Amino acid sequence: MGKIEWAPLNVPMRRRLETLSTALWMWLILFGELGMLISYFVLLIYGNLFIKTLCVIYGYFIYTDRKITLNGGRGQGVKWWRDLFWWKLYQSYFPAKLHKTVDLDPNRNYLFAAFPHGVLGLGAFINFATNATGFHEKFPKIRSRPVTLNFHFTIPFFRELLLSWGLVSANQNSIMSLLRASNKPEHPLNDDGFTANAVVIVVGGAAESLHCRPNNYTLVLRKRKGFCKLALKTGTPIVPVMTFGEVDLFDQPPNPPGSKLRRFQEFVKNTTGIAPAAFVGRGFFQYSYGLIPRRKPLNTVVGAPVEVSQVDEPTNEQIDEVHERFCRELDMLFETHKSRFIADHKNVKLVIE
Repeated sequence: MGKIEWAPLNVPMRRRLETLSTALWMWLILFGELGMLISYFVLLIYGNLFIKTLCVIYGYFIYTDRKITLNGGRGQGVKWWRDLFWWKLYQSYFPAKLHKTVDLDPNRNYLFAAFPHGVLGLGAFINFATNATGFHEKFPKIRSRPVTLNFHFTIPFFRELLLSWGLVSANQNSIMSLLRASNKPEHPLNDDGFTANAVVIVVGGAAESLHCRPNNYTLVLRKRKGFCKLALKTGTPIVPVMTFGEVDLFDQPPNPPGSKLRRFQEFVKNTTGIAPAAFVGRGFFQYSYGLIPRRKPLNTVVGAPVEVSQVDEPTNEQIDEVHERFCRELDMLFETHKSRFIADHKNVKLVIE
């Protein structure tokens, strides 16, 4: 074990609060689901009659509300929750910034394909699940709708947090309902003042986290074409999104393909769907080890839409053509902006696997 670099004692209170907000978010994402699931069953089994009754009613509510995430969720979520000052602390910890390259028409829906996933997709969360980086100011009238696996919405209490952030199920029907939603201001779905949806998919998913280490922009994209098929079926433009710095937040032990660690990680991923990245960040009072991401800048660049024709039943050739165009645009976006955000940019390339 290397020498531990301790944090100085005279750190300003603002920076301490930034670190605390980031640490609590990590604990919430890593352990919140299990903790809330256990808490629910403990209350259900050991609570008094009143508590048990509430748990039964809430369990019935979850069952009857189970299809909400397949039908657009709860719109843009809860405004005060997305605007919470706590997320501004989280945003300024790195700091995280959102960069717009072109204006987006609020009379169209969009499919944002975001990269890289990193360990937990921190850039995608702060930019598209909260208002901390000014998404609504940069893209007025457009809702940001990140997607995640549907099973997360079955966890008591935790599901309400996801819905309050505006998240929705990654189920195909759910995504298509958002992409096909009306853009007319008078439509009932738009009575919240928005007229368009930007469905945010972190395409590489958990598999991409196994590549996560500083300056390693290796994307799991070559065989991921489902988002192109959805775009074709709905005639929705695909917007490339790249977060520079996402891979710099954590490190992990060497795990090249074929190594014992990588084989174990692949086995767990194939068995459970969860990729156990052995990531190393920093702690609250020291900078060498821990679960908190390192304080590195996150710069998310939203590129120009890749236009797609509407095809009810797209062929493999049509899907491949859109996928190839998207990959070219994503690489161009990376090459255009990497000199602004990567110190050793001449030696860093985008690798698509």
